[in-house]
Amino acid sequence: MKKLTSILLIISLVSIAPVPIAQAAVKVGGACNKAGATSTVSGVKYTCTKSSSKSVWKKTTITPAPVTPAPTVVSARCPTAAQTPNPSKTYSSVWEKYGLTKPTTVDDVIKKATDNFKCYTTVIVSPNQEIKFFAQAGVDETLITWVKEGSNFVATRFKYPKLPPTFSSIIAMDQTWLEATFITAGFPANRAKQVASNFCGGAPACGSAESNVWNYSKIKSSNSLVTDKAGNAQTPGHELFHAIQKILSGKNGGDAAGSRVPNWYTEGPAQFVGQQTSGALGFADYTTLSRPSMTRRYTNGNPINRTSNLSEIKANDKVVDPYAIGFAASEFLVAQVGVEKMVNVYGALGEGKTFDVAFKQGTGIELADFYSMFEEVRSTLGFAKS
Repeated sequence: MKKLTSILLIISLVSIAPVPIAQAAVKVGGACNKAGATSTVSGVKYTCTKSSSKSVWKKTTITPAPVTPAPTVVSARCPTAAQTPNPSKTYSSVWEKYGLTKPTTVDDVIKKATDNFKCYTTVIVSPNQEIKFFAQAGVDETLITWVKEGSNFVATRFKYPKLPPTFSSIIAMDQTWLEATFITAGFPANRAKQVASNFCGGAPACGSAESNVWNYSKIKSSNSLVTDKAGNAQTPGHELFHAIQKILSGKNGGDAAGSRVPNWYTEGPAQFVGQQTSGALGFADYTTLSRPSMTRRYTNGNPINRTSNLSEIKANDKVVDPYAIGFAASEFLVAQVGVEKMVNVYGALGEGKTFDVAFKQGTGIELADFYSMFEEVRSTLGFAKS
């Protein structure tokens, strides 16, 4: 009897045990069993939430993780509208050949060249370039500021192989201090002696692929920080750009005779970069101070520079003066094709190309065609032949 009672009790318990509620399809408002439970259906997350006396499914709001956009790949910095000529087509002018517009005013050239320079130098592309700075006691603080800021501006905004680790910008007053400072900067004694004995050949500033030097005695004696503010303010960018030219061109760079590269393309772009840098940093206004110094140099210089075509300006020998006319040609070139293409010519020279081939490879324009275009507009630019 006891055994029968136990069996009946077990059957009774089983029969009265609660039957689980069937799980409804997971959807908004659908019934669910346990508050806090979650389920993901077709990429949508639902949470079982108690509402009044029952639990129902509700969508869960998910805050997506921030997505970092992929960097934009730019094929060329500050591209221009210059086109590649069709060799099978006959063009009515050299301007049409490259899809360029002949400028009618100098203001248009100045604006385009300046805009292209600003565009190119907006981005710091070489942030790790380092320059050692040295200034002898007694050097004017204004010059020190110009040298530091102008050198760093060009060093970090142009793309080129890294400067040598000993690269130094040194402002000296005498040869003894200059020689000792070169050694301090890490140069061998024979190189230090060589640079000091030359001391820029009496010029206010000079440079190489390993250093830039300022002869402050020369600058001070002529009071040129006052009488030639534009000329001195542009030297840091000018000399640093010479270093970039030399690094890119290698052994195929320019020389005093212009036997490989005409000196208008060595000194002209350096003048342009130096003056634009000075203007960008607020040292000397490009339009009202720096550029007029170039037109004056051209007008007051040796007549040979005013009677010669640009293609004939090869030497840099104190008779042929490539600075002013080279500046005009460089400004015009940058207005047409931009800074990057101007710089690319030096890279092509470093590959062993001749200047005419390097010029076409870098700028996309045949050298003879560029010469033709420049001669057409040089009077508009303020550098007329006479």
